[in-house]
Amino acid sequence: MRRTILKTALFAYINAICFRNFRPTCTKISEQYNRNIICDSKCSYISHDKLQRFLQTEQDWNLYIVQKYGHLVKKTSSFKINNKKKHRTSYLIIDDTVIAKPFSKELEILSWLYSSGDAKYLYGLNVVFVIWTDGNTRFPIGFKIWKKEDNKSRLDLAMEILKEAKRTLRIKPDYVLMDSFYGAAKLLKLIRKLKWHWIVKLKPNRLVDKLQVRDTFTYRYGNKVGKLSEGIKALIVNDNGNYWASSDISLTSTAVKKLYKKRQLVEEFFKILKSELRIEGCSSRSQIAQINHICLTLIAFCKLEEFRIKMSISTIYKIRMVFYDCVVPKNFNWALNLPKDSFA
Repeated sequence: MRRTILKTALFAYINAICFRNFRPTCTKISEQYNRNIICDSKCSYISHDKLQRFLQTEQDWNLYIVQKYGHLVKKTSSFKINNKKKHRTSYLIIDDTVIAKPFSKELEILSWLYSSGDAKYLYGLNVVFVIWTDGNTRFPIGFKIWKKEDNKSRLDLAMEILKEAKRTLRIKPDYVLMDSFYGAAKLLKLIRKLKWHWIVKLKPNRLVDKLQVRDTFTYRYGNKVGKLSEGIKALIVNDNGNYWASSDISLTSTAVKKLYKKRQLVEEFFKILKSELRIEGCSSRSQIAQINHICLTLIAFCKLEEFRIKMSISTIYKIRMVFYDCVVPKNFNWALNLPKDSFA
């Protein structure tokens, strides 16, 4: 696919996701773009067929996101108070979500999956995400699609994303946060091997010093240093029947609970992708098109997040409210230039 067509298709697709509330089909995007509703500049005509080919084109969108928006991680890792540079705590958050595809029965990567957020089984994709955050800015480090028939588990996919993040971004998060599902020994060991600390929620029957954690504490509140499976040393915190563990044994119980609350940011991230950016909206029957749509949704998220930080806007929801159903102005400078070395 020619670079000029690719760039025009990318521009049309991202603008449609960012500033419109319709289902992002190629027909609708083409119609809106060619009527100058999602762009007021005199760009080349983009047809439905070109957008279809664009979605079917294999590109390294992960590299694009890192090259184009990786600065979101670097810029917000520190801040200044009275001209003194201060460290801002940063986190990696591991979680997965189900992207519902109830009408795409022919895709091989789809299956019936339980969605904890919806509290029911959905037909769709199970996607493992890792995001970086400092409590304000969020950046999608990477994602992997988990399929039931694969030999790899969601834990294996999360480990792959973490290794790639270490290699490509060379990030140094203070803590990796995850729920009880991702608290397996092999993942905890990998995180420590990468020289990061972790905080994980524990199930009540998790063994600590060969005893279930719910039987470890005689009081409703408290903490102790113990060993999880495979001899992993951790600080265990009890808060009235809720349990957490951290590899940073210097933390207090209050600090562990406060830090773990940052994991909620990934739930808001999922909500924005689904309700605002229509990550579930692609109707293509092609696997590569579905994967590309997820990548393009992440690009749209990064673009909005970049603009939000630049303009000191509190949430992406407010950006969407301002630009919803408005023509994207020329002075908005919504640049989406392709990295020179990423695409043929």
